[in-house]
Amino acid sequence: MEDENKKVGIASAMLVLVLGGVFYYYKTVWTSSPAAPMAASTAGRLESAESAGEPLPKLEDSDGFVRPKAAELSSDAAWAAWLKTDDLLPRFAAAVNMIGAGKVPKDALSFMAPRRKFKARKQGVLIYTDSASYARYDALAGAVGSIDGPAAARLFQRYKRLFQEAYQGLGENDGDVQDAFARAARVMLTAPQAPPSAALKEKGLVYAYADDSLENLSPAQKQLMRMGPRNEAKIQAKVREIALALGVPEAQLSK
Repeated sequence: MEDENKKVGIASAMLVLVLGGVFYYYKTVWTSSPAAPMAASTAGRLESAESAGEPLPKLEDSDGFVRPKAAELSSDAAWAAWLKTDDLLPRFAAAVNMIGAGKVPKDALSFMAPRRKFKARKQGVLIYTDSASYARYDALAGAVGSIDGPAAARLFQRYKRLFQEAYQGLGENDGDVQDAFARAARVMLTAPQAPPSAALKEKGLVYAYADDSLENLSPAQKQLMRMGPRNEAKIQAKVREIALALGVPEAQLSK
């Protein structure tokens, strides 16, 4: 929900699990519920850059190294535009960490925010999301859906040391970035599909779901749902594909 003109929520989109994350932000007010703990994800068996004798740059110099490799994951124009952003790996790490906690990475992925405003429609005494609002996320969902999932997993594993350094830069000295990814994937994949006709209610200057079972979900899950059923399904399918390619057990993604 945005603060301007009573906009529904932290409208989102998730690119998180590939290289820059899956989520963009609008200003909002949500009630966060903590993500459930997860077992450690299955370690990937793909060759790392170090084992192949490939030198890696320092994290602060990694944009120029990672950008052309990530560009090979998709030919989509929106994906290419996102990769022009600086601090790709720190943004990725921050987004993954926050989504795994059920939160919205409003700063890390603010550059993905849609330009058009949220619209609501009234039908009698009830308020609903205008279907045109979902279209704001079509380009983002299309870009995520275009990513080569297995290739993204290979990139992650091959250069995991850089991803890990970015994650540790958040103060997560004892955590593993692949486990963080698995937690974020679980949050996204357990988000229900909100019916297009889900009613809203006014909550100060913003909107909230009228159904408490939806409103009490985590901000990250509600953000994904605000993209609309078609875009949410497209994002979730890609997240699952990448997670499975990384060796995350299906059981960890669905409970």
